[in-house]
Amino acid sequence: MDFKRPARWTASATRRVFVGAGAPLAVGAVLAACGGDAAPPAPTAAPKPAPTSPPSPTTAPAAAPPAAPTTAASSAPKPAATSPATGQPMQGALIPTPRNQTVVLDQGNFQVFDSFNPFIPNGQQYQAGYQQACKEFLFYANFAAGKVQTHLGTGWKYNADFTQLTISLEPRAKWSDGQPFTSKDVKFTIEMLIKNPALLSGADVRRFVDTVDAPDPATVTIKLKVANPRFHYTFICGIVNGFEVVPEHIWAKEDPATFKSNPPIRTGPYVLDRTIPEQFMFIWKKNPNYWNKDKEDFKPAYVIYRSTPVVDSAMEEFKRAQTDMPSVPYTQMKAMQDGGYKPMQILTRFRDPCPRGLTFNTDASKGVLADPKGRLAISYLVDREKIGANVWLLKTPAAQYPWADYNSNSQWENKDLASKYPLAFDPKKAVSLLDEIGAKLGADGKRSFNGKPVQIEIGTQAIVGNPEHAIAEMVAGELTKLGVDATAKSYSGTIWTTKYLTGDFDIWSGWVCGADYDPNRLFTNYQSDKAVPVGTSAPSGNEARLKSPSFDDASKKLDTADPTDPKNKPLFDTALEEYYKVIPSTPIIQTTYPVCTNLTYWTGWPTDGDLYSVPLNWWGQFRWVLLGLKPTGAA
Repeated sequence: MDFKRPARWTASATRRVFVGAGAPLAVGAVLAACGGDAAPPAPTAAPKPAPTSPPSPTTAPAAAPPAAPTTAASSAPKPAATSPATGQPMQGALIPTPRNQTVVLDQGNFQVFDSFNPFIPNGQQYQAGYQQACKEFLFYANFAAGKVQTHLGTGWKYNADFTQLTISLEPRAKWSDGQPFTSKDVKFTIEMLIKNPALLSGADVRRFVDTVDAPDPATVTIKLKVANPRFHYTFICGIVNGFEVVPEHIWAKEDPATFKSNPPIRTGPYVLDRTIPEQFMFIWKKNPNYWNKDKEDFKPAYVIYRSTPVVDSAMEEFKRAQTDMPSVPYTQMKAMQDGGYKPMQILTRFRDPCPRGLTFNTDASKGVLADPKGRLAISYLVDREKIGANVWLLKTPAAQYPWADYNSNSQWENKDLASKYPLAFDPKKAVSLLDEIGAKLGADGKRSFNGKPVQIEIGTQAIVGNPEHAIAEMVAGELTKLGVDATAKSYSGTIWTTKYLTGDFDIWSGWVCGADYDPNRLFTNYQSDKAVPVGTSAPSGNEARLKSPSFDDASKKLDTADPTDPKNKPLFDTALEEYYKVIPSTPIIQTTYPVCTNLTYWTGWPTDGDLYSVPLNWWGQFRWVLLGLKPTGAA
């Protein structure tokens, strides 16, 4: 199933327009890493969030550990351990499974080991194999290959006026406990999110669903409150994640606001063997009764996700083939390859759908940030060209639009608007705008606003040394030059998730995410009816807390506009202009991810020449990479 097609999308439609990231990009100066990645905060409304940049620690560790033992994993799933772990490990964890039967993947620092609930803050460590090997989605957006892949769902269709959506399900699917996966599970999950508005990932469901029926085990019929030609997007695993269906026969007996779902019962090819918190490790083992094993033969017997050690250990462990996908600095990996290390490859073509960017807290309590001119002033202090050339993992273009520069996204561009609202580095304009809104420089060289010093913190969950943190430091430095008391600060993932959702932040240095299939996927996130007061968690999006009637008017017209109809392009242009005017966020650079893999034990990884799937190991789409792996036969 390809990306762009007539308004009534179905599983059999085939008109292809989506194209991947294009030609390989030149390699430039870098600060951070390739391969695995530091985790973003838990997604709040599928599929908005995107990954952060990979860890790039600088502390030198002791010698790397010896080769891992090969004791067998336990035979039955157990509840995950609850012991907390903190800090980045100095050395990588020793795997307790046969190395030549195990895929070992490095990721960011894990902190949630005993919960697998995607609907509550910090309720899951989704990038630790849970989302990649254990849970499954109805459909998957393969941005690398330019198509939508069916899975638990086999297709969808609308009625004539887009007020009813019918989804067909895979009748063979089963939960890992052997119970059938049916339309009743989909109906239950949708109704659970409607009945519990505090749960995450249910914004679109609560907004659009009137009723949901399960006329037979393989059919779901959803009646919508208003016409919505894109409601099927909800059920596609897009950027990182998607709508997660949970088993009614288990969840109906539990409180979804507190249930930990431990061990998780899902439909995926792997089940939880155990977690080892003190070693920052999740161990998943192949489910011998997987419902789709006759068509999908996953070769790895085990999939292990572990928190990446500090860089020197990670490098040594990679050389010893103790990890298959590391999280280490790209420059060092390239030097290792150029130095003659043979069993490895580096992929450099994948473009993440989410540009790196800044998100502003626009709440009225935020002083200069509450004024669009204040936010624009800060945008003028972002040197996008410099960041793309010298800060990101490898050389990458500056961003003008809040979406990836895929060929398929060119249909949403508007050169006149880009010229009218250039995302340029211009400190003089920043000074003028700050003066204009009354944030003027005092005799002490400091700026004040409404009688108070202007103080701005740029927060991020990226660790010190990662690109997003470096960006925060650069912007804070430019603000300081203009007399603003500005700081950059790194927070742990769980702490940042809470701060971000509750509005306890000024500016977030992360990414601008949402414009995956069309721009309104991003724009709708900033609608006023999703804004909540600072101090209240934002379960439906709009963490920027934007309240703009003009933006609402433009974006809500898109809610019922068919994105495949060329007649609606002016509506998209109007919404884009409003986005530039009210500036709840601003894109900085295109996100180009290098991915390093070891070829000692496994082949079949995506390559620049065969980018068959999203290659990032924190995305739900990584299941297709696991499926593509073949053992080399190494002992």
